[in-house]
Amino acid sequence: MKPRSLPLVVLPGASGHAPDCAPFCADPSERDRVLVLRYPDWRTHVDTGLTGEALVDTLTAEIMERLPQAPAVLLGVSIGGHFAYATALRLESLGHGVAGLCILDSGAITAARSAQWKARLVSHAADLLRRGRPGALALHARQLAWRGLFRLAGDGLPALARDYAMPLRRIGGIDPAFAEELSMRLLIRMTATWLQGLGAAPPCLRAPAALLRTRATVSNDDLWRRRCPDLRIIDLPGNHETLFEAENAAAVRAAFLAATAEWGQAAKPTNENRS
Repeated sequence: MKPRSLPLVVLPGASGHAPDCAPFCADPSERDRVLVLRYPDWRTHVDTGLTGEALVDTLTAEIMERLPQAPAVLLGVSIGGHFAYATALRLESLGHGVAGLCILDSGAITAARSAQWKARLVSHAADLLRRGRPGALALHARQLAWRGLFRLAGDGLPALARDYAMPLRRIGGIDPAFAEELSMRLLIRMTATWLQGLGAAPPCLRAPAALLRTRATVSNDDLWRRRCPDLRIIDLPGNHETLFEAENAAAVRAAFLAATAEWGQAAKPTNENRS
């Protein structure tokens, strides 16, 4: 089996938007091998009481239904890297072939702000100005306004979303940035504790793995080494917000193709269950 013929399962970042998948294809004809998974929207989060375990169950079931025989390469972007790791473990435990796991700039996920959040936001805003993108800057500002409002709710955000679902839905219909930011904040808040638990004593993934990351997430290298003993780390230019900009796309593509070139060789299902 040629490595490039393997299905590629993409787990996006918390926004739920899949990146442009062109960098992950050797040529345009490979786009049909890409399966992009979707996370539940915020209404589903609050209606079902989303948990990390339940999300992994859903992601695993969809992969096994849509790719019942073929071993797959899993690609997780940002928070999707953590979900992809947990899903890959589950697939291995069920005997479904995992050809490899590619983690794209996945740092630590917490419900609290990181220590560098102000500097990161200012840097991103300055970069949008430098690029001459006032529309993107205005959207960025609107997202930050909604994000600050949702952070004020703290751990009460899921209950607030449940109790005021109808008015929140109407606001989301007027401003898509509101609905996207609410989904993102709920996804992070409702899975943050579970995500942190993954790092306490992480099971080891048997499949090969690659961590493609910028300098912003270098502090998490040791975590990914503990999770994935067969790990290759490749530096990427840019930062978390500019990974897929035109000037960085070629580097992302080269890193992904180099990291996954040999993964098709050992992608055979196993019936061994993880203890």
